[in-house]
Amino acid sequence: MNITDETVNRPAISIIVCAYNEQKHIRETLDSLIGQTYSNLEILVIDDASTDLTPQICRDYTTRDARVRVITHSENRGLAHGRKTGVAEARHELLTFIDADDIAMPDMIERLVAVLLADGDCLGVSAYRIYFDDERDLGVQKIGPTSRDDYRRLYDGRKLIFLSYPNLVRKADVLAVGGYRVNIMPNNDGIRFEDFCEDLDLWCRMSDLSADGRFFITLEEPLSRYRKPAGSMSTANVKIMQDKMRWIKDCLRRRRAAQPERCLADFLASRTAFDRFSDWRADTAAGFYKKAGFAYSKRNYLKFAWYVALTATMSPKLILQKLATQSANL
Repeated sequence: MNITDETVNRPAISIIVCAYNEQKHIRETLDSLIGQTYSNLEILVIDDASTDLTPQICRDYTTRDARVRVITHSENRGLAHGRKTGVAEARHELLTFIDADDIAMPDMIERLVAVLLADGDCLGVSAYRIYFDDERDLGVQKIGPTSRDDYRRLYDGRKLIFLSYPNLVRKADVLAVGGYRVNIMPNNDGIRFEDFCEDLDLWCRMSDLSADGRFFITLEEPLSRYRKPAGSMSTANVKIMQDKMRWIKDCLRRRRAAQPERCLADFLASRTAFDRFSDWRADTAAGFYKKAGFAYSKRNYLKFAWYVALTATMSPKLILQKLATQSANL
């Protein structure tokens, strides 16, 4: 690969790809990263002890392009550990993450870098993304503040900071807030609580760096394709994810009030009977919405409409939020 002086003078980026048994899709992901219009980058694959051909495929890519590097966990440790390894091993100051079954648009890095470097107060930049399954595009996911004022309203209101991957951030800022948290609530059921909303937890802690005017921003254009296979729409883990989000919000509000965070176990134990009823309503609505997504991906529009109606009955607020952040290709 020929690297021009212009490319060398541009800041280097580490793209972190966490992979576990992704032999079916990872070639497409790596090809989309190798083909970026922005060339000064490393592609760091964290193989989480895959048992399929993923490690061999990734090693083959290291011989094709010197920018590809693979680190393999000796045992499966989960997504949060993988991201944490990626941050620790990244060689460059600017970081972005992409799932091992997603596809980057050719100018994804180019666009993200331009926005991040245009304003020294920019804490991080993300973008909309197209979500799709193996058959078709399903729609566009529109998550994240699209202006400095939008972000300030979220920050001042002590709201959760939702972004999407890809997003470009500085390694120093990630490390300043402790990076990805692991071993959040060890348990005998084998539940890795750290792997639920691990990105939301990081972004909310990074938002604490905004007291002096720094901000996150989202580009209102799709820069990646986000794969949504049917299995990812399972409702089995909805309650765990919802509980984790409630804890993240509790932590955020406590930090902003100069109070110590509670551990996840203590937070869950503190929920009153009324809290648990409210949680049940919210969790049930989220489960119905997941089922609506599954029906939509299967083009069963009657079931889709039924589950959307059930979601709206349980939580009108959730439906309004989804209408604001997602568009669907019917």
